[in-house]
Amino acid sequence: MTRRYDLPLLFLTLTLVAFGLAMVYSASAFIAAEQYNDAMHHVTRQGIAAGIGLALMAALARIPYRSLRPWASTLYVLTTLSLFLVWVPGVGHAANGSARWFGVGGVHFQPAEFLKVVVLICLATWLHKNRSDIHGMRVIFGAVGLLAVPLGLVAFQPDFGSTAIIAVLAGLMFFFAGLRWGWIAIGGSVLTLLLGLLMVAKAYRIKRLMSFMDPFADCSGDGYQVCQSLLAMHHGGLFGQGPGESSAKLLYLPEPYNDFIAAVLGEELGLVGMIALLALFGAFAHRGFSIARRAADPFGALLASTFTVMIVAQACLNLGVVMSLVPPKGLVLPFISYGASAMMVNLAAVGVLLSVSAESRETEGLPTRVPNPAPPQTVARAQPATAFTTGGA
Repeated sequence: MTRRYDLPLLFLTLTLVAFGLAMVYSASAFIAAEQYNDAMHHVTRQGIAAGIGLALMAALARIPYRSLRPWASTLYVLTTLSLFLVWVPGVGHAANGSARWFGVGGVHFQPAEFLKVVVLICLATWLHKNRSDIHGMRVIFGAVGLLAVPLGLVAFQPDFGSTAIIAVLAGLMFFFAGLRWGWIAIGGSVLTLLLGLLMVAKAYRIKRLMSFMDPFADCSGDGYQVCQSLLAMHHGGLFGQGPGESSAKLLYLPEPYNDFIAAVLGEELGLVGMIALLALFGAFAHRGFSIARRAADPFGALLASTFTVMIVAQACLNLGVVMSLVPPKGLVLPFISYGASAMMVNLAAVGVLLSVSAESRETEGLPTRVPNPAPPQTVARAQPATAFTTGGA
C-alpha cells in the first residue's frame, strides 16, 4: 500500500529549511569572508547538514514508527556513551567554558541535541509498554531512572538549556500519556526546584538573569547581545531594511548566524518578516498536533505531540530571548539558526512525524470487518486515537 504523508507538514519544513539557509548566508557572509576568505563558509556547512538531515527525514518517514521501539535501548546506550566523547582529548571540543561537542577534522557534533530525540523515543516506548500501569510507582521511577544518567551528564558539561528542555519535554510526555494531576504537580514542583538550584549554581547564570531584568543597564557587559538584538529589530521597523541590508551582523552582534539570527531577520525583513516566521511555526504546530490526534496508536500520539512541542517551543523560546521576553539562553531557532546537530535532529523528528501521519492515513477510512454484525443500535462506534488523554483517574 502506498504511504501517504502529511504534505503540508513536509512543505512547511522545506520552506523553513530554505528560509534558514538564506538567512544563514545573509547573517554570516561578511564574517565568513573576513575569517575564512569565503563568504559561503557557513552556509555551505549548513547546507551539508541540511542534506544529511533531509536524508534522515526521508529514511525515518519510510520506516514504520513502531519499528523504533525495538531499537530504543540500543539508541539510548549509544547516545549516552557519546556524551562522554566531549571530554576525550583530541576528540572533544570546548567553547565558552562548556564541553558540549565532539568531532574530527573540524566537523563537530553536539550529542545533547541527538539525546533529545533518543530520550523521547525511549520514554515513549517505556510508557507505551506500561500504559496499563501508568500511575504505578514502578513505571514512574523507572522513567526517572531512564532520564537521570543522560541528564546528569548533560548538566555536567555544563549545558543548562538542553538539560531543562529534555526534562520539560519528558514531563510533557507524562502529561500527554494521561498521568494523574497529583503526580504531575509533584513532578513539576521537584523539577522546578532542581532546575532552579542548577541555575543558581553558576555565577554567570545569575548575571544573565539580572541582565535580563534591565539589559540596557549593562549594554557593554552581559546585556550586550540583547541590546544589539533589540536595536536591530528597532531599525527593521515594519518592512525592514531589505534582504542583506542588516548592520547588526557587521561585527556588532556576536555570531549573528547562531542564536540571535532572528535579530538579523527582524532588521532585514521587519515586523512583517517576523510575523511570517511565527505563522510558519504556528502552522507547523497545527499540523503536528493534527497528526498526533489522528495517530493509529498511543505510541505514535506520544511521539508526534512531544516532537511537535520540542520544535515549536524551542522556536518560541529563541524568539523570546531575541525580543528580551525570557532570560538569555543558548537555544537555536529550529531550521533557521546555524548548527549542524540541531538541523539534523529536527529534520529527523519531522521524519518520525511523517511516519506517524502516513500510518494514520493508511488506516483512515478503511471498513471494519464484523463477522456477525449486531443490530445498528448496539454497534459501538470506534474512538480515534488521541494524543491528549490527560487527567486520568
